[in-house]
Amino acid sequence: MTKISEIYHTKSAPVLSFEIFPPKKESGIESLYQTLDEVDPQKLGVDYISVTYGAGGSGDNTMTRDLAQYIQTHFGVTALHHLTGVNQTPESLQDNLSKIGQAGIENILALRGDLPDKDYVNANYPYAKDLICDIKKFSEFNIGAAIYPEGHVDDPITGISVAGVKEKITSGTDFLISQFFFENDVYYNMQEALKNNYIKVPVSAGVMPIISKAQVERMTYMIGSSLPARLVKIIHKYEDSPEDLKKAGIDYALEQIQDLLDHGVDGIHLYAMNRPSVLKSMLPIINQEIVAKHF
Repeated sequence: MTKISEIYHTKSAPVLSFEIFPPKKESGIESLYQTLDEVDPQKLGVDYISVTYGAGGSGDNTMTRDLAQYIQTHFGVTALHHLTGVNQTPESLQDNLSKIGQAGIENILALRGDLPDKDYVNANYPYAKDLICDIKKFSEFNIGAAIYPEGHVDDPITGISVAGVKEKITSGTDFLISQFFFENDVYYNMQEALKNNYIKVPVSAGVMPIISKAQVERMTYMIGSSLPARLVKIIHKYEDSPEDLKKAGIDYALEQIQDLLDHGVDGIHLYAMNRPSVLKSMLPIINQEIVAKHF
């Protein structure tokens, strides 16, 4: 398949991608396959699909590889295999990279991963940059990394860490995907900071539609993304009407994406949480917007 950095550099329009995660139970994989069949990502202009990896042994990482391979062989869409540094050793990393490569996968999203607890220390790969460095040393994978427009949740300093981004790029990062955000000015401020520091690697803007109040509370706690007043009002207005909240959340995300496309972002990365209804309602509209603006 295609190296993702080549897609960014050769496509004349913003790159479109979305994230899925392997189901916790193996029985759920067929449902996920059915969802992807119904969505038909290639027909909707999806350039790649990222597949998450259970950090700290919390997920079935073999399923990540199998799912990524299925996406490429069944749909003809490039897969981005997540890989984390938590509980990873140089030996296990080489073994994982060998198996991922044998599956025909060429692209890895390298992450530190969620730590099992606050006192956990990973001596081998304490930061994503360390993992990236060894992936480049051991292999020829195309490497993506995360970027945090509002700063990492574990860092008391708010805002984009330019120094951290530079370290990832120096280690071998080929492209970046942003953590989700709910206020586009946060992203534009990040873009300006990258420009001012001559950082030119492609960056996709991560967008996550709000589909439930519990989801907002859980994800904002984990990630640290701020909620603008308008979105807080929407959540409170529809908190007792799940379907209305879901619709309003999708509409809000589509407005975000429209504005991001108007500002010429490199790509849109949709955090769809394995929800068929989100993918089916949003991807056709996003693809239509991209086609209308660039073709």
